[in-house]
Amino acid sequence: MKTRKQGNAVILSIPAQFNIPEGVEYMAMKESDGSLIFTPKGDNIFKSNDKKYDDLRQDKNYVEGKSVGREEI
Repeated sequence: MKTRKQGNAVILSIPAQFNIPEGVEYMAMKESDGSLIFTPKGDNIFKSNDKKYDDLRQDKNYVEGKSVGREEI
């Protein structure tokens, strides 16, 4: 792979063999040795309207119907 300049950005194309769908957003990190790590962005649970984020407490039935730690304090 080779980088190329496009406007003010440097582009690194991802080969099709990786099967990355178009439009996926990534977070980029640069390590001290120059390595680049791209991680897909997840949902922002604080900005999402998805009902699965309404109650983020541990499910009481998660381990045999009992709380497993100090959840009830």
